[in-house]
Amino acid sequence: MAPEQSTTEILDRLIGFASVSSDSNLDIVSWIEGYLSQHDIASRRIYDRTGRKASILATIGPADRPGVVLSAHTDVVPVAGQDWSSPPFTATQKDNRIVGRGATDMKGFVASVLAHVPQFRSAASHTPIHIALSYDEEVGCLGAPDLVAAIAAAPVKPALCIVGEPTGLSVGYAHKGKVARRVIVSGRGGHSALPHRAANAVFAAARIVAALEGLAERVARDGKRDAAFDPPYTTIHVGSLHGGTALNFVPDRAVLEFEIRYIPDTDVSALLAETDAAIAAARDKLKAQAPEAGIVVEDMASYPALMTASRSAVVAAAQRLSGSAGNATTVSFGTEAGLYAQAGIPTIVCGPGDIGRAHKADEWIGLDELAASDRMMQRLASQLDKPAEEWIGQ
Repeated sequence: MAPEQSTTEILDRLIGFASVSSDSNLDIVSWIEGYLSQHDIASRRIYDRTGRKASILATIGPADRPGVVLSAHTDVVPVAGQDWSSPPFTATQKDNRIVGRGATDMKGFVASVLAHVPQFRSAASHTPIHIALSYDEEVGCLGAPDLVAAIAAAPVKPALCIVGEPTGLSVGYAHKGKVARRVIVSGRGGHSALPHRAANAVFAAARIVAALEGLAERVARDGKRDAAFDPPYTTIHVGSLHGGTALNFVPDRAVLEFEIRYIPDTDVSALLAETDAAIAAARDKLKAQAPEAGIVVEDMASYPALMTASRSAVVAAAQRLSGSAGNATTVSFGTEAGLYAQAGIPTIVCGPGDIGRAHKADEWIGLDELAASDRMMQRLASQLDKPAEEWIGQ
């Protein structure tokens, strides 16, 4: 057996892997596999279609009993163009903080989990621990579906999933879902003095944007509301619109990207049907000007909303583990939690750090926050000698 390593020691190693979503994550996967193997824990890889990326799934304890999933992602966002005061992929300790890309989102949680593998291994006689680490969360939760499916297909589904995104160890019971799409408009170019002979792709894209704005205003005014969220309604947002190359040329191409962030129990398929209708109307008008013109819609990302009853047994159990006081909360950002819940696994979001530091230069996590996460893992380990139904409940 390998000697135990502290959370900060493991975090130092994890930050050292530049596991940006655009690149392969197999180096960090190999290191985590090796670490687990040193503690006699078997793991499996779940690859993407290219074989360049993989999720990791490992079970500690009896697999035929309800257990606890500790879920996180291995990827981080890029650092290009950011002004860091220290190397982003080197863990730098200063002022009781550890600075580095992924420190708070969410390698701090991963490090805390891995540091307690020896305790989990010794204690998990009745409640197993499932360590589930995905890839490509930062670009739309792309790696989670296959990982979640593998967990859900087990003979016994877990009793609880903790997605360790940074919440300051408050227990998040709900978040909005998201659908993001890219719309590519192809028209017919021409001289701006003869626009009647062309088909302006920017005009077509602008019509779609105007329709999306109208839909957003109507949903905000008349749609379902939930005061637990900020804002308390579904939002529709256009994040980019690009088209054209010169003022005297009718643009033959335009690209826009939009997203819908929807509160739980929203009929998002109905909203998408309305966006599809607006796109179809713009396509018809464009093709009337140029038969070869067209509009293509690409899915960019999607994940379901999370809604776990705020007064449920699993939320109460998670609060006891985290040591959080007060009421459970909603979280403003999206996570992989909705995918676990959709698969029938009771799920909450709870991890160390602050999402407000994520994705920024000099991202950091406090040593006190890591210590609090370690206490959470110790409380969890202390429960594993009992069946999950005894300490989590139904």
